[in-house]
Amino acid sequence: KQWYQRRVPITAGEDVEACTNRIRPRQALRALEEGLVPGSIVATDIGNICSVSNSYLKFNHKGPSMLAAMTFGNCGYSLPAAMGAKVAAPHRNCVAYVGDGAWGMQLNEIMTCIREKIPTTAVVFNNGQWGAEKKNQVIWFGDRYVGSQLDNPWSYAEIARSMAAEGITCTHVDQVTDALKQATKNQEEGKTTVIEVMVTKELGDPFRRDAMKLPVRHLEKYKGTVQTTESESGQPTDL
Repeated sequence: KQWYQRRVPITAGEDVEACTNRIRPRQALRALEEGLVPGSIVATDIGNICSVSNSYLKFNHKGPSMLAAMTFGNCGYSLPAAMGAKVAAPHRNCVAYVGDGAWGMQLNEIMTCIREKIPTTAVVFNNGQWGAEKKNQVIWFGDRYVGSQLDNPWSYAEIARSMAAEGITCTHVDQVTDALKQATKNQEEGKTTVIEVMVTKELGDPFRRDAMKLPVRHLEKYKGTVQTTESESGQPTDL
């Protein structure tokens, strides 16, 4: 309850209209929380937004309700976990939270949902980056982005529809809660839904600040990459 009260001004203080066709991650998570029906099971993947999402989930069911990759770092975990939960508890609403990076490792399971009649909901945060890795590069490596940028010229909602699932794209925070409610209704009707949430590139805290530190360069050719301080903003340069 104390954390819930502390996070309200963090989320409420963000300017909804500051972004065009993109949603700030914490606002999206708050809107999703409002759309979750009682008794839902939520599986969260690895990734920056998903780690923040763990603070935006409330459960009132006595049984297991949250499935998280945690420190195992299981990339591509969330949808298969939500599918398993749906098989075990078909009467409950099962939802997966996943970033666009990890989604590339599991979106094929939508076909399994359709073939095996396992109605599930996947919320895909599309920000065009591997957020967790990029956060490390922001803080400790001078914003030199290596392997963390994702060029997504496609729509994950459209891909879902091509697999005979339902697909919804959200570009404004006002659309998110209704999208999840519609996905819940779809699930009750035996349909799988992919909600593509177009979010900004803003990043939350890293998983562990004690896991890395500023690199020390010993070879002369790398001296130009020496960082003496961590990033002041903690945010990528391509917001």
